[in-house]
Amino acid sequence: MTAQLANPPFHADAAWKNALNAYFPEFMQFFYQELAQKIAWEAKYEMLDQELQRFTEKSQIGKRLVDKLIKVRLKNGVECYLLLHIEVQGNYETGFAQRLFEYFYRLHERYGQWALTLVILADDRTGWRPQDFSIQACGYQVNRFQFLTSKLLDYRGQEKGLLAQANPFGMMVAAHLAALQTRTDPNARYRHKYRLTRFLYEKGMARESILNLYRFIDAVLTLPKEFEIIYNSSIKQLEKESEMEYEYITSAERIGMEQGLKEGVKEGLEKGRQENRQILSNLLIAQLQCKFKNLAEPYLQKLNEADVDTLRQWGERIFMAQTLDEVF
Repeated sequence: MTAQLANPPFHADAAWKNALNAYFPEFMQFFYQELAQKIAWEAKYEMLDQELQRFTEKSQIGKRLVDKLIKVRLKNGVECYLLLHIEVQGNYETGFAQRLFEYFYRLHERYGQWALTLVILADDRTGWRPQDFSIQACGYQVNRFQFLTSKLLDYRGQEKGLLAQANPFGMMVAAHLAALQTRTDPNARYRHKYRLTRFLYEKGMARESILNLYRFIDAVLTLPKEFEIIYNSSIKQLEKESEMEYEYITSAERIGMEQGLKEGVKEGLEKGRQENRQILSNLLIAQLQCKFKNLAEPYLQKLNEADVDTLRQWGERIFMAQTLDEVF
């Protein structure tokens, strides 16, 4: 079976973006501890992603995983702020350092201050470790732009220590490394995914933490449908053996419904048939009832009347929405 099946592409872009949105302080403490100690965490930090996208759209090349701009306040003064440009890079890219320098300069033009660039290299090339961009003219070094780099491959062989950490990025790094290691081996990926999920339950974490980490694991350790069926069955058995409370038992099932909704949306878009529109509507109703309990009649009417494109938009919003109004 393993030789005939291939793992589907993993969705690390969405996984890392959601992780940074949910756990930015933990991200800094895990990868850049010294810098994290200089940030006044009691003050609110500001996500400026839309501002960053305004001048990076023309250079989107489809290789990076996450691009974020965050404004933080430092401890040494009320008016002392720092811009952090964070990039999680998933593949080798020619001209990578130069592109970061161009962003660095454009940020200065936009905000009138210099940003600090932080890079997470999530690729599988051991020897690729960009750290600076040297500007030269006629053999003379005119300037040198440096950025702080952390390479995920450097954590290989440290899985036990990563999972022992209270910081959620320990498990996320372990999951990402497992995804790189098992690109062409569904059986090995299944074992990694099951082991990490089982560890989540055994660690006795809070419900929201379980859901956030489960989403990350599910996004990066993607499996062929045949292995996904086995995995879901194994998790249900694990939940029974653990005698977990109901709200935790439904956690894995809820994520499964989210994945099923995505697949249903994709199928509906491709076929464009009315019967698939109804399938999408039913899937979305089930997911909304699971997340928000009761659905008022006006919402049900909207779901029954919406076209495929609208259902797709609602299906994408539900994963981050906190209220029904945010979905619709």
